[in-house]
Amino acid sequence: MQCSATNMMWQTQQFLHKKPQVVPGLLLSAASCLFIHRHMTEEIYGHDALKTFLGLIIIQMLPLVALEMKIMSCADPVGLFCKFATPVTLVHAIFLTMRLCMWNLYDNSFLLYSALGLAAAMITLRKGFNESPLSIMRCSNVWVLIFLALVAAFGTHMVDSYLQPSWKVQSWGDFFNEMLSTSNSYVELMGFVPAVWMVYRQDQRTYDDIDSVSTKRKATSFFLFLVAFYMTEDVFQAWDAFGVSPVAALAHMLHFVLLCDFGCYVLAHIYNTDKLVGQLRKWLPADLACEV
Repeated sequence: MQCSATNMMWQTQQFLHKKPQVVPGLLLSAASCLFIHRHMTEEIYGHDALKTFLGLIIIQMLPLVALEMKIMSCADPVGLFCKFATPVTLVHAIFLTMRLCMWNLYDNSFLLYSALGLAAAMITLRKGFNESPLSIMRCSNVWVLIFLALVAAFGTHMVDSYLQPSWKVQSWGDFFNEMLSTSNSYVELMGFVPAVWMVYRQDQRTYDDIDSVSTKRKATSFFLFLVAFYMTEDVFQAWDAFGVSPVAALAHMLHFVLLCDFGCYVLAHIYNTDKLVGQLRKWLPADLACEV
């Protein structure tokens, strides 16, 4: 039963990714069509936040599309997946922390989801990845991205305060709160940028890990964290938004399907031992490994 499920997963991935750019390209194109339609009908709806939201969804999907298209050509996609698991999870933990610091801007249910997501991120880093606080602090690429987000948010609000006279009456406290909110949005949009950064800088090599069981646990923990977190960020919010704006709900679901497609591609490599690179056979439980 488990072997047939594994083979089905692999065959599905092989069918969907005969041309690696097709699936992520179609999902991104669908999101772009939603944005274009909203832009073309803006005279009917007037200026609203939905077009901005659709634009942000597209920006958030771009790193995932680039990541999925590139990682499929890597020599060891699973090993690389494990390498960028820590920085990507850390970015999620940071923007969730920032979100909780701005608790007055969100409703209670959203804050609850954010708190649960932060707890899951910390558990994943500590238990799933066995990362120490020192190793987390050494993720220099993450801290560079956070710094860039803060600088960009500061620059954005300085320009806005200059171009919009009404902003000049803001106190420094209001200015700081607005900047923090904007920087949080920027960090969230860059959630997968560390992964893209690493994928496009890596050479064609395999990432052998002496402790293969630990490596499998790391890859699986990362995937489970992403799916669980974006269930609340995309699926639950899509359900809430459907009655008000089906377009926003569909945009959420497109992002979630893209994320699941990426994660399932990597899991298909982990659990199909005939297709793995190097010694990935050892990552399977002993009873399954003996049957292969």
